[in-house]
Amino acid sequence: MSLKQLNSPWRPASAGLVVALVLLAAAPPVAVAQIVNIEQTRQGPGGSGQGGPPRDARQPAQTGTAVVRGRVFAADTGRPLRRARITLQAPELGGDNRTTSTNAEGKYELKDLPAGRYNILVNRSGYLQLRYGQRRPFEAGKQLQVLDKQTVENVDFSLPRMSLITGRVFDETGDPISGVRVFAMRSVYFEGRRRLVPIANGPLTTTDDAGQYRILGLAPGTYFVMADLRETWTVSAGGVDQVIGYAPTYFPGTASLTDAMRVAVGIGQEVSNTDFGLVPGRAVTVSGLAVDSQGRPLAGRQVNLAQEWRGPGFAMVMQGGGGTAVAPDGTFTIKSVAPGPYTLMVRTTVDIGGVSVQEGASTPIVVNDVDLDNVMLQTSSGWSLSGQITTDTGAAPAVPRDRVRITPRPVTTGLSPLGPGPGNPDSGRVREDWTFSVTGIVGAARLRASLPEGWVVKSILHDGRDVTDTALELKSGETLSGVQIVISSQANSISGQLADDKGAPLLDGTVIVFASDAEKWSEDSRFVRSARPDQEGKYQIRGLPPGEYMAVAVDYVEDGMWNDPEYLESIRRYGQKITFGEADAQTVALTLVTP
Repeated sequence: MSLKQLNSPWRPASAGLVVALVLLAAAPPVAVAQIVNIEQTRQGPGGSGQGGPPRDARQPAQTGTAVVRGRVFAADTGRPLRRARITLQAPELGGDNRTTSTNAEGKYELKDLPAGRYNILVNRSGYLQLRYGQRRPFEAGKQLQVLDKQTVENVDFSLPRMSLITGRVFDETGDPISGVRVFAMRSVYFEGRRRLVPIANGPLTTTDDAGQYRILGLAPGTYFVMADLRETWTVSAGGVDQVIGYAPTYFPGTASLTDAMRVAVGIGQEVSNTDFGLVPGRAVTVSGLAVDSQGRPLAGRQVNLAQEWRGPGFAMVMQGGGGTAVAPDGTFTIKSVAPGPYTLMVRTTVDIGGVSVQEGASTPIVVNDVDLDNVMLQTSSGWSLSGQITTDTGAAPAVPRDRVRITPRPVTTGLSPLGPGPGNPDSGRVREDWTFSVTGIVGAARLRASLPEGWVVKSILHDGRDVTDTALELKSGETLSGVQIVISSQANSISGQLADDKGAPLLDGTVIVFASDAEKWSEDSRFVRSARPDQEGKYQIRGLPPGEYMAVAVDYVEDGMWNDPEYLESIRRYGQKITFGEADAQTVALTLVTP
């Protein structure tokens, strides 16, 4: 089979680069953060929507007889690109990744591939990351269908140059200032609302000694530029000392988002002279009480202020807002806190029945120009649950246990008070008798199971009650036992071909299938799915629960836009109604629409 996949010259990278900056909040304030990866679960095109198994639970790479070949070119010059890195990801094969690089002629080859549907990513320094099938900025990629013993030729990519924003940051007197963190931010629907999130495009950008910054790796689009510095100083006026700090400041020099200016960036373009000054504001005092789960003062423990910036698939967490030790009576006072959003955190170890247990507490605060008093921090060890996995037929599950993981999805967002540490490595793993336990759950959470392709969660039961989509919550130290997760190899599926308004088949577009009931629309919903067609123009979605749905095919939509209830409402009128029972397999031809 011959396949030509020369991407258009302006096709940018996906916004889904998974990067995180995380630090241990129990440590003293630091200037730099540790870079780690985050396992991201997302509703990918044609996937199960339940995510792959954790990295340490994956099986050895499978071998097969298929081959994928292609070339990588520079979009602006057409010349072959050497050293481009090609990554094949196979969600249905347990997250099996294969990588290679291009030679001097821009050629690559991946051999011994098992049959399956693959996501393909291409990276090269100086250029934007590109996904197979991605035609426009922030669009989800497509999956490449590979058959046994098949050689798929000419899977080619044309990489666009990355865009960048450059400028200088000054203090309130016009002097350049170094060490300022600078972010490019864009509006997305995330964690239940539309908000500005920073672009995860690589290392954190900071200004140099001349106040200059360069934000690299940007796809063409419109951004807000935000600068942040946690530095404070003291000024005297009329014999009175006052501590001043800088508020998070948006270009062209305002602390108010409503007064911020957007910066439009074209493909491969450098937008320069994006200069602005930081806005000073009064630093304040944050004080309160810190106790453990038994109400005992956390004397000597460290309370820290952390800054957190999150977006789809990544989190940047860093200290820099200060910290203090808790007094013998449990009180704490942090002085000279600059304006801005923070998360107040404390962690401890307590003795419960002769067992040392880690506890933590965190709460978000926003500092303006008024002191914050009476902030309460009470640590918790979290709650637990335990149960067993069964099948709808009663037979033992015919799936590898190391490709199954049970995960709690917190209802509230933000930093975990128990931190990013390893915790209990057995939490969420499935034992030989198919029992499991999940520990360290803080607050309300919904239970989710990562399963191999072809298997779905039919129901989650507790005391005979279906809690599949219920937010569960217990008190600190309590355990919810007897949870039963029923899985099935019989899943609803919808597949078909896309067509234009004259009925002619199409190879591109995005299919969105969502429940007719708007109450079921959310980012973590089992009732909202998306897919892009493969190289033959065929799409497939499996695993939707029984119920009534609407199916819509659109030419272009940003990756993740289907999480926004307003967007789903806007395309509802184009939907084709579909009703699923149990294990229905429906073939539906969808006509492409332009909302």
